[in-house]
Amino acid sequence: MKPSASEGDLERLTEQLRQANEALTESEERFRDLFEEAPIAYVHEGVDTRLIRANRAALKILGMNSEDIVGTFGKSLVPNTPEAQRRLHEALHSIGRGTETSGIVLELRRKDNGKPVWLQWWSKPAEGGKYTRTMFLDITDRVLMEQEKARLEDQNAYLLDELRGEHNFGEMIGESERLRKVKQQIRLVAPVDTSVLITGESGTGKELVARAIHEQSSRIGRALIKLNCSAVPEGLFESEFFGHVKGAFTGALKDKPGRFELADGGTLFLDEIGDVPLAMQVKLLRVLQEQELERIGDTRTRRVNVRIIAATNRDLRKEVDAGHFRQDLFYRLSVFPIEVPPLRDRKEDIPLLATHFVRQSAQRMNRANLKISQVALTELSNYDWPGNVRELQNAIERAIILSQGGPLRFELPGPNTTSAPRVRAQLSSKTDMLTRDEWKRQERNAIAAALKRTGGKVFGPGGAAELLGMNPSTLSSRIRALGLNRKTPAG
Repeated sequence: MKPSASEGDLERLTEQLRQANEALTESEERFRDLFEEAPIAYVHEGVDTRLIRANRAALKILGMNSEDIVGTFGKSLVPNTPEAQRRLHEALHSIGRGTETSGIVLELRRKDNGKPVWLQWWSKPAEGGKYTRTMFLDITDRVLMEQEKARLEDQNAYLLDELRGEHNFGEMIGESERLRKVKQQIRLVAPVDTSVLITGESGTGKELVARAIHEQSSRIGRALIKLNCSAVPEGLFESEFFGHVKGAFTGALKDKPGRFELADGGTLFLDEIGDVPLAMQVKLLRVLQEQELERIGDTRTRRVNVRIIAATNRDLRKEVDAGHFRQDLFYRLSVFPIEVPPLRDRKEDIPLLATHFVRQSAQRMNRANLKISQVALTELSNYDWPGNVRELQNAIERAIILSQGGPLRFELPGPNTTSAPRVRAQLSSKTDMLTRDEWKRQERNAIAAALKRTGGKVFGPGGAAELLGMNPSTLSSRIRALGLNRKTPAG
C-alpha cells in the first residue's frame, strides 16, 4: 500500500528538518571552534558586565576557567583605584548608550592570582541593549614597559637634579644686586644662539652660569658638553676638539668623535679658554666661523651646529695685547660677555650660601640637626673669601666633618687685607706688626672717621666706601660687625 500524499510530504519535511539541524549543528560546532580557538580574546556579556561566554584566549588572560564564568561580573575584576574606576565608568557609560566602543585601556586583576593585567578593549552592544560582544588584547607587557620607562625617566630627572645640586655650587643662590644682574643677563642671552664669554675669578661659579644658559635655551633637549682647556695636553687639543679616525696617530685604536661632534645640536662649554695654544686658536676660529670640521686623519667634512660658551679667569683683552690670544677669536667668543662677581663683592649672599651648604653637606654626610649660628654667619660674612664660593663650600664641609655635635666652628685665615688698601695704609702707618685686637681697633677708628667725614654716607660718590677704597657691600658688613652707627660712628 503506497503512502498517502500527506504522509510523503511529512517524511520529506522531516528529512529536510533533520538535514537543517545537522547543518546547524555543524555550523555551531564550526562557530564554536572558531570562537574557542581564535587567537584574540572574545567575551559575550551583559551590559551589567555579567559574563555569559568567554573563549579560551579570554579565559587565559583573565586567569579563569570555564567554571568561573557563571556568576562572575567583569567589573569585579577592576581594582578599586581612582584611575581604573574612571576608565571602567567611561566604558560602561558608552555601552549603556548603545555605542560601539574601541581602544579603551582597562586595568584588571587576574581572578586566579590577583596580578595586574591591562587590556585594550573593543565592545559592540547587541540590538536591544541587553548584551554586548567584546574583544580585547593583552597589552600588559607594553604598559609595564611604558611604566618602567616613565620611572627611569623620573629617576634620571631626579638624579640629574641631584647632580646639578651637587655640581659646582648647587643653585645660583643669592639676592645681591651683582648676582641679580648676572641672572638677568642669563635670561636675556639664553634664548638666542649668541656666543657667551663668562669671566670671573676661580671658584665664582662660571660653569654654573654656563649650565643655566644652556638649560634656559632651546637646546635644553641636547647635550651640554664640557672641556676644561687647562687640563688638555698641548698635543691633544685637536683630537679633543675635532676627534680622530682609527690609525690617525699612535694610540688611535678606533674612531673617536671630538667635543664639537658630541655637542652637535647642543652647547659646548670651553672652560679656561685662555689656555688654548695660539696654533690651535686658528683652527678653533675656523670651525666657529664655518660650523664644519674634519677629524684628524679623515678627509670627510662634517657639519656641526654648536653653541659656544667660553669661560676664563684671565683678562683676555690683556692677553690679546700681549699677543697670547687672537683678537679675532676674542671678538668671536665675547659677543655677549658676563662677569661673575667674586664673593667678597656680594657678601650679603654669604648667609644664604652658608645655610644652603650646611643643609646640603649635612644630608650628604648623614649628619642630622646641624645648625649654623648667627655668630658663625657673621664671622663668615666678615671674611673676604679669596677662593670665592668654592672656598666657602670647602670651609663648611671641613667644619661639618670636625663637628662633634655642637655649633659649627670655622678656622678661617687671619684678618683679610685684600679689600681696603687705604685702610691698610692707615693701619700700617703705626707699625708693621699689629695684634688682632690692634688691627680691629685701628680698622674701627678708620671706618668711624670716614663715616664722620661723610655724614654716615656709605654708597655712591663722596661716600665712605669711596673714601676708604672699599667695596660698599664689604664696608656695610664691616660696619655691622664692628657695631658702628652710621650717624654716630664713634658710639
